[in-house]
Amino acid sequence: MSVSRRKFLAGAAAAASLAACRGRDDAADVIVIGAGLAGLHAARLLERVGARVRVLEGSARVGGRVQTLTDAPGAPEIGAADIGSIYDRILTTAADLGLEVKPWPGGMPTYWYHFKGRAFTADEWPDLDINGFEGKLRSANPSGIAQFFMPRPNPLPDLNAWLAEPFGQYDVPLDEFLRSRGAPDAALEYALVGQQFDKLASISALWTLRAQKFSLASMETAFAEGKPIRYFMAGGMSRLTDAMAASLQHEVRLEHRVAAIEQQADGVTVSCENSAVLKARFVVCTAPLPVLRDISITPAPPPLVREAIEAIPYGKATSVILHVSAPYWEEDGLPANMWTDLPFERAFINPSTVGDGEHLWAFTTGGADLARHGWTDDEMAKYVVDEIHRARPSTIDKLEPVGVRSWTLDPTVRGTYASRAPGQVSRFGALLAEPVGRLHFAGEHVAIENLGIEGAMESGENAARAILARL
Repeated sequence: MSVSRRKFLAGAAAAASLAACRGRDDAADVIVIGAGLAGLHAARLLERVGARVRVLEGSARVGGRVQTLTDAPGAPEIGAADIGSIYDRILTTAADLGLEVKPWPGGMPTYWYHFKGRAFTADEWPDLDINGFEGKLRSANPSGIAQFFMPRPNPLPDLNAWLAEPFGQYDVPLDEFLRSRGAPDAALEYALVGQQFDKLASISALWTLRAQKFSLASMETAFAEGKPIRYFMAGGMSRLTDAMAASLQHEVRLEHRVAAIEQQADGVTVSCENSAVLKARFVVCTAPLPVLRDISITPAPPPLVREAIEAIPYGKATSVILHVSAPYWEEDGLPANMWTDLPFERAFINPSTVGDGEHLWAFTTGGADLARHGWTDDEMAKYVVDEIHRARPSTIDKLEPVGVRSWTLDPTVRGTYASRAPGQVSRFGALLAEPVGRLHFAGEHVAIENLGIEGAMESGENAARAILARL
């Protein structure tokens, strides 16, 4: 649950008095590093109670891993695309800013599959000769084989339980955990498809259980309250981050890539690569950890904090967005979404954010990440289209590349989102949610209860609340 406006306003009088006493001094109370959802949410909450905030963004736009391709047909998303039913902070902020969310069309996704040189549907899979499994596993769809071996019900009683000591028993390599539950090696090959790492051994089973619990909570809430399972932002998710930035008292300072953070007894100095230097009483740093690793922090963080910053892994993925000019699935009568062992790996139909048809989002991850080839965006787009055409002829002349984004190569992120390697939940816990002196961390990698974009909002809120208590 998000902190109430009343709790923030309880400190507003004191913060406003402080601001009045400072007069026209240009020094900030808080510098926020990063203009993604976490940073913008923290900045808005702090400004709401009278704090003076300056937001620095290393790139030339706000939004972080939120980006709508507004100039492409149908304005597709190339970053965060869907809003879950339990994303209270996202939904509340959108409503506050006068933005509309719409139910995601369709129900639970179904897939057209292609494995071991054969194309098939879920109904055909149990009877295929390439299906070498036995018993109930033989009927498990290729996209659900990893789930087949996960415990039911999920052993985590709530969204915070992944941090509790008794569940440390699950903080082991995912492949080891699945084998312990009867998964044969052949099943692990299917389970690896769609993972954002090269091998299952790189992922903590406890982190996987946490992600599963979060997804289940969203679906259970939707069913219990009669809500859609997920929504999309009318006009695109960038409308949300653009509106959040526009609501701030001071413009976000773009192309201010931070090089150093230096703490003093009474404040913090932030130095940027463009020679800008700013001072404040506190800093909220939302930089993804692969980026934070290159920022000098003085004095150095405690050893375990530095270890967490250096060691927590981020996934690898490259997206190719294709505008669908005609519904190819009506021509061949097969599900529109694709789950395969082919080079393009997976492809999902997403609605146009402006009501202009659909888009096919090809999502190559982990060992299949196209970024590993060193190709240009145009080369990656052509490769994906050619592979989809070859495997599924009904798509010929119906797909137009409109965007490519490799989060692996993006210098402002250097990965998709944070995960945890085996043993890291037990070792690091919620360490990064705690401040280091006057430096507070935020971003989806810091969230405790939520994941993804709602986790980013949660972390920004928690950082703002902690700073407000200190102001």
